[in-house]
Amino acid sequence: MSDVLAAIVVRNNEELLRRTLDTICHCPYAHVMPLIIDDGSFDQSPSIVSDADVHFVMHEESLGYGGALMSAFAYAKDYSLGSLFMLPLEAFTDWDTVFRYLSFFQDADIITGNRFTGQSPDEKKHYKDIVQYFNRHAGLNIVDPFSPLKGISMKHVNLFEITEFSDAALVQILIQAAHFRLKIKEFDCVYPEQGLLSHLDDIDNLAGLKDFITGELHLYPYTKGH
Repeated sequence: MSDVLAAIVVRNNEELLRRTLDTICHCPYAHVMPLIIDDGSFDQSPSIVSDADVHFVMHEESLGYGGALMSAFAYAKDYSLGSLFMLPLEAFTDWDTVFRYLSFFQDADIITGNRFTGQSPDEKKHYKDIVQYFNRHAGLNIVDPFSPLKGISMKHVNLFEITEFSDAALVQILIQAAHFRLKIKEFDCVYPEQGLLSHLDDIDNLAGLKDFITGELHLYPYTKGH
């Protein structure tokens, strides 16, 4: 497996950060570089991270998932790493679990986590309708396209043009990957049930996804010159 940047996105998670920071800093896998991206926290998260022995990027204000992705892309390029893996702090459990996720890079260009595995949330019909709409128009069969657990092989990074700083970047990754016929692998992941339920309840209000939900896919370009 090539060297991987594991970008962990933090925003106002100081209590969880205090509990997990030591584990994050002591990654046992030499080929995995941990990076913490603080996305405009206004609690004590930035000072906690800046005092730790870990790579970090600080956003003075929240830039959203797309902004975090752009920062992670730049970091992975600077260090000539082979792959990039993104996950929110609340989805980080331990490095062995992350390593299992990374193993899916062996036969895929893009990996994306299915948060419904192991969960028992109530069925959300509207969410299912949105997913069906996405799959129909993107030509994919993804259970959880809006999952923030995403991995990208850096050998294809120049194909991508991420123009959305918001959660719409989640959509752009998959639509562009499908357009360029990259191999996409969805894997089962662990995600806190409370966070998932909140995500489903707020799906209509997720920043940047409104245009996608209403079907305006032309707002999501594939890449420069295409």
